[in-house]
Amino acid sequence: MQITGEKALANISEELIYDDTINILDDDNVNLDTLFLALDQHVSDETFMRIAGEINGGVAAGGTTLALETNVINLPLRYTNQLKKLIWPEKEDNEINLYMIVENADVSRSNLKIALASSVTTYLDDADSVKAKISQWYDEQLAHIVDVQQLAEKTEDDKTAKA
Repeated sequence: MQITGEKALANISEELIYDDTINILDDDNVNLDTLFLALDQHVSDETFMRIAGEINGGVAAGGTTLALETNVINLPLRYTNQLKKLIWPEKEDNEINLYMIVENADVSRSNLKIALASSVTTYLDDADSVKAKISQWYDEQLAHIVDVQQLAEKTEDDKTAKA
């Protein structure tokens, strides 16, 4: 699926973006089904989309936010100024891609990690394998966050024991 640079810029500048946030923590399990259902409904929209799932209130509340976004560049859609500089309005054949985003204080120094899931065309052709890739990537990122948090707790416990 492709989009002109002019239309991509209009989507970003005029905030023509489907944006939804849902709670995806079900007891101790992260349930991606609702996220994937919304993705299936909006991935081929003419406008871009951002579907976020919050764990423990999301990154704003000290938790984790997992998001799926369509865009032509691997930057979150909220980075409007940077996107306006990087998207050329005269380019006629920008590939629309699906990006996976995780936001948490323990995921990176910038609290953000983004990766390509696939092009929208590939997703439409084989959604199940792309969903498997997304699930695996989110599992890896969440495991990393837990490891960092456990290491921080152990370090804090060691400091307390020495004091």
